Amino acid sequence: MAQTEQQTAILELIKQLAGNTGFNTDTSLNLPGLDIDVGIGIGGSGSTGTTPPTPPTTPTTLRDVLLGLVNEQVQITTPFGMVTGTLLVVKNDYIVMIENAGDQVLVRIDKIELVSEL
Repeated sequence: MAQTEQQTAILELIKQLAGNTGFNTDTSLNLPGLDIDVGIGIGGSGSTGTTPPTPPTTPTTLRDVLLGLVNEQVQITTPFGMVTGTLLVVKNDYIVMIENAGDQVLVRIDKIELVSEL
């Protein structure tokens, strides 16, 4: 069946949308006398199929947990006592915190027994 001028114009608009928006879904458009299947890729992946979202990664080390808590209020338990304040920096083997009183505290990661977000 031949396309009308209007159907051709609609098809061109759909192709432009597919190139400019980056949707990642398959879409079917049914017009009287015309059946169009369009794969629209949003995000520039060029993929026409849908891909399931990647699940968030679970921290595997204490350092990974601490990295996720930077700039947060935390309570750190060590064999020497508890430290409460804002976690500023996570280095390879220690963290830097600012206690609520304004004191800077360095804590070795291998001495941390428990971390609690406040």
